[in-house]
Amino acid sequence: MSVVLNRGEKGRHTARPGWTLFALVSHTVRMQLRGVIIWGAALGLYSAAMVASFTAIEGSADQLNQLMEAYPKGMLEAFGVTDLGDPANYLHSQVFGLAPLALSFFPILALANALAGAEERGTIDVLLGNPLPRWQLVAGNFVAGAVSLLGICAIVGLLTWGTAVLVDVELFQREVAEAVLNLWPICIMFGALALLCSAFFHRRSLAIAIPAFLLFGMYLMDTIGRASEDLEDWRPLSVFYYYGSAIENGIDWTHFGSITLVALALLLLATLVFRRRDIYT
Repeated sequence: MSVVLNRGEKGRHTARPGWTLFALVSHTVRMQLRGVIIWGAALGLYSAAMVASFTAIEGSADQLNQLMEAYPKGMLEAFGVTDLGDPANYLHSQVFGLAPLALSFFPILALANALAGAEERGTIDVLLGNPLPRWQLVAGNFVAGAVSLLGICAIVGLLTWGTAVLVDVELFQREVAEAVLNLWPICIMFGALALLCSAFFHRRSLAIAIPAFLLFGMYLMDTIGRASEDLEDWRPLSVFYYYGSAIENGIDWTHFGSITLVALALLLLATLVFRRRDIYT
């Protein structure tokens, strides 16, 4: 449920006076807070564990790199492995190269539930009973999902950098901050796609399945493309091609902005679709 309503004396839903877009966003963020903590703690603790594990391999990094030379070069490139003695590259290959694949499911699930989920539960009429136009309901849920996603990134960053300080691994604040911030545009783009599907379809399952299929498909396209020269030309069709390794090279702001613009374009389409379609209650 994205909106809180007051009940009149006869049990009818009446809109809370002064209900605004900001109130919708703040309420939805509060409703998502538990998920933010769970997702942030899960991914953050995994990242922290990888930071701690680096101390165990740091002394034998040269031997591990020599061992890795026996593996096909394409396989190493597929997983972003270049130098296991570098904590930034180690974390990219073990954590941040895979993180957008996992973390994208938070906005996908949250934003698929925003419209199609409410329609399936039969509560969409409550949502539409508020003094907010349809486009604000769509935009409000998107903004709430984007803010919650930033909260998860912040938790992951704090746990990662805090562990690095505790175990004396050389990771700079800026490296960690850029690594977690770089997760945001890809994840919110797939969330915006889920919101578009939620606005278009009447079923939450479709609003989840379609972006999830594209998420896995694009990830495999980029991974296989890095491993195979024959498929390398297909990589630009995947959003992961533009992800990079921010913990090693910093954020590519051109790619960051371009992916964000795609997410906003999907949001615009979602608002247009939801304004025009019939609602089943």
